[in-house]
Amino acid sequence: MPLAQRVGTRAIARPLLVTLAVFPMATIRHASLRDADELPEIERSSGEIYRGVPGLEWIADDDVQSAELHRRLITEGVAFVAEEELRGRVGFLNGELAPDGLHIWQLAVHPACQRRGIGRRLIEAAETLAASRGANALTLTTFRDVPWNEPYYRRLGFRTLPASEVGSRLRLILQKERQGGLPMDRRCAMMKRL
Repeated sequence: MPLAQRVGTRAIARPLLVTLAVFPMATIRHASLRDADELPEIERSSGEIYRGVPGLEWIADDDVQSAELHRRLITEGVAFVAEEELRGRVGFLNGELAPDGLHIWQLAVHPACQRRGIGRRLIEAAETLAASRGANALTLTTFRDVPWNEPYYRRLGFRTLPASEVGSRLRLILQKERQGGLPMDRRCAMMKRL
């Protein structure tokens, strides 16, 4: 007996339709020199979201890492790419190993592929590499009040460093960011112990 008859209502039984969005899984791999020319465009497109952040709209039009810098980080630093079979390259992370840990310079994911765990998986790849090379921490600098910056990294296990714990390397990075026009009252240094 249909449910509508069992409970005494005049409901019309309709099939329940469920629509699931199926996204292809991105593969995370070490970047190679053949990736370098496409990575600036991923960063440029990921920066578009800043158009909606009061006071930071200019970041959407700011310079991005050059293909030349990407080539250097691929050969001398740390660089990972997220790639999907149909879309190709959709994200990247790059950084450099330092005596006190691996510093993440940039994490970018194409807007059409955000909120699918790609950034988290890129950071996990960096963690694995850093630990395998004897690093005991990941570090980065970011915006305090942008949801996909400090709050996002906190969810991934990073903590915001108080000024007393910001070492000389991170202090120098923050000074260069100030010289580049970033508002220091909105910036912070973060660390994740491995």
